[in-house]
Amino acid sequence: MPAQVIPWTYTDSPGILMWNWVTEHFVARITGREVDPQSPGEKRNIRAYNWELCDRMHSIQGMPRLLVEGTALAFDEAESRIREHVGKCYDFRLGYLKFAGSLAQTYALASGETVDVGPYVGTRCSVTVLQSDRTERTVAGTFAVDRYRWLVTTHDQQLEIIPEHVVRITNRSEAADRAAAVNRSDTYTGIGRMYREDPRAGCTGRPGFTVGTVDHAGALQCPIHEVGLQESPSA
Repeated sequence: MPAQVIPWTYTDSPGILMWNWVTEHFVARITGREVDPQSPGEKRNIRAYNWELCDRMHSIQGMPRLLVEGTALAFDEAESRIREHVGKCYDFRLGYLKFAGSLAQTYALASGETVDVGPYVGTRCSVTVLQSDRTERTVAGTFAVDRYRWLVTTHDQQLEIIPEHVVRITNRSEAADRAAAVNRSDTYTGIGRMYREDPRAGCTGRPGFTVGTVDHAGALQCPIHEVGLQESPSA
């Protein structure tokens, strides 16, 4: 469902355009600063849009407390940042998710990629994290989000993960991820190490449960279906 329109209050002062969104819990503001016109009648030109989100629930000496701020080159970009942080900062029971939409569950990863993880919530996922020594560690478990953090619950613990440290996330098994990288991806079923073909000479797999498939679970790397994959003991 698309995010609802934010009820901005707009004011226009010489050189400054301002949009305010005031609720009992926060104040959101976007300020556009104009470039001085070079000639009379010249079209208005905005240099940049500064945005900020201030909390009224835990004020400082009666003044809203600054939570987050930034600068954008376009109004839509600034508004999107406001939507995202409102969705992540405030409990969904306060009713602001309707303004945030999918941005409440959208995160930037270490790769620079931006991912909407909404479809992953409640599923079993594999999350690969870049560690301080630049090595990668993959953890698997039930996936959830808690504002700016990710939670992965395994059989014996709950791990908190900072999305900016994540290289990739998938709700397939690690074996399925490896299989998805093969040269012959057109035959891959997306399940484990199973392919849509019959076993043939040189193949290390065996007939799958479904007719017309071959399953390589527990077998050596297949020189026919898994060309280009690195050997791994956890097939």
